[in-house]
Amino acid sequence: MTENWPRAGTLLASRYLLVELLETGGMAEIWRARDEVLERAVALKLPTGLRLDSLHLSWREAKMAARLSHPNIAAVHDYGEAPHPDGSVIPFVVMELLTGESLAARVERAPLDWREAAAIAAPVADALAAAHAAGVVHRDIKPGNVMLTPTGVKILDFGISAALGEPDDDETGATFGTPAYVAPERLDGKPAVPATDVYGLGVLLFEMVTGEPPYPVDTWEELAAARAKGPDPLPDGLPEEFHGLVLHCLADDPADRPTAAEARDALAALVPAPADDGSGDEASARPAFTPGRASAATLDLQAPVRRRVATVVVAAAALLAVAGVVAALNTGRGPSDPASIAAPAATVATPAPAATPAPPPSSTPASVAPTTRATADYDEAVARVRTAVEDGLADGWIREDVATDLLNLIRPLRTAESSEVGDRVAEVRRKVRDRVSEGSVAEAQGDELEARLAEVDRAAGA
Repeated sequence: MTENWPRAGTLLASRYLLVELLETGGMAEIWRARDEVLERAVALKLPTGLRLDSLHLSWREAKMAARLSHPNIAAVHDYGEAPHPDGSVIPFVVMELLTGESLAARVERAPLDWREAAAIAAPVADALAAAHAAGVVHRDIKPGNVMLTPTGVKILDFGISAALGEPDDDETGATFGTPAYVAPERLDGKPAVPATDVYGLGVLLFEMVTGEPPYPVDTWEELAAARAKGPDPLPDGLPEEFHGLVLHCLADDPADRPTAAEARDALAALVPAPADDGSGDEASARPAFTPGRASAATLDLQAPVRRRVATVVVAAAALLAVAGVVAALNTGRGPSDPASIAAPAATVATPAPAATPAPPPSSTPASVAPTTRATADYDEAVARVRTAVEDGLADGWIREDVATDLLNLIRPLRTAESSEVGDRVAEVRRKVRDRVSEGSVAEAQGDELEARLAEVDRAAGA
């Protein structure tokens, strides 16, 4: 945009008050905003620069996403246009805020176990199968466009999506996506096909277990050279079914790849279902990849300027599940029904029962993470840390987004192996110290969290 516009305090369309700039990327910037009509926090996406085609591209995103409705596809509330000080018209998209962690941030810390990778990829494949059935091809599947939330895995950013069979006639490369994740047929300008997304799913699986995409490049020239050389091999020790599926998805010929539905089914077979606890609860028998129960929204910006390693608060640039947005422009109807909105972040962190609490909801199924130590003392120590965060949030000593960030970091402690606990606790402690220094966590609350984290360390050692 410009140096002085927009800025915090700007009111768009007499309704959306910009509060804080969250992310800036090559094509868009994301703001935390407040819907003054419905009195709720939202995320708002504005295109960067004053591109002449911004209106068309934003409308096109809305048109694509309006075809979709799926629990693993993030939702959007509204579309609007605002006057720029220079007299031009700037489009914007309003999305619900979601605090969670992008898969890119998760992979950046360390590669995933293949079981965890399968559990994350299965709902992604399910969402893609639904999009393809609706005639939409995403064309930009990558870890930054997958969000791990307390309510499940969410696929994001339909910003360069296309209708099935639509010619790929972009001569500027603006809609080509990120070189390391682009399917080979896109480089030949072939029409949009579902197999393009399946290739992205293969890249996703490859990167989750190795830490890098098959071709870790930044430019198109580097991609050409890397493809001529070929990718590095997958790690040893992967099950034949997992190894074969990844290579199948990465086939150069789109016709040789499985469909998204076939990939989903193959991944489902690799994900163990949670053990039956004898409670008779139907949910306990569901596979670990079951789609999230609530809609959410976030965004990995095209060509991001930076990647947040911890918790990312972003918005669905993809305009996912915006049914009604285009209709609203033409008929004057309001944004989507707020009943479809996911619960606020504060409601996710429900205080655990006394004694030994069950692990809170997590985007990574507990059944996937190996557990070698589950003593009552350790579990109670972790629960006390979580309770301290929840109490700090309730008392106003911890800012809401920071509390959710900390809870997302604490959750893996419940099922971490003993060898991992020290590093994970150190990460939470660093986060606490950083937040105390910036004033988003009260100093006294920070001291209490430090003390309780020390208890976790001691209990793990015992």
